[in-house]
Amino acid sequence: MAENLKNAVSLYSEIVEVNGKHYKLQHPGNRAWLKLKQSLVNITTKEFDFEKLLDYAFEHCVFPVDHSFEPTIDNISLSESEVWEVILPNFFRGKVDNKFKPKDKTGERAN
Repeated sequence: MAENLKNAVSLYSEIVEVNGKHYKLQHPGNRAWLKLKQSLVNITTKEFDFEKLLDYAFEHCVFPVDHSFEPTIDNISLSESEVWEVILPNFFRGKVDNKFKPKDKTGERAN
């Protein structure tokens, strides 16, 4: 029974849409998430390190579906970065809205 639960957690994935592109998010497992989460908060400043989160997730957890664009911090727009900053922490906690679009210049969500 415990082995089945362990496998279920390690196999948790979701398909999300960001700015018209679909991505498979693959959860790294509870142990990896807990280790990453501990390294994301600066003890002195109490600031959350989104750069480290995005680097880790784009390398290990975010996979393109039906396209070849592989996001990195360096090749996405600032508005897409902000979308990923919402999606990824929620996904790692098991809660995800699977359709996100960045805001346009007027502050409205793109259709």
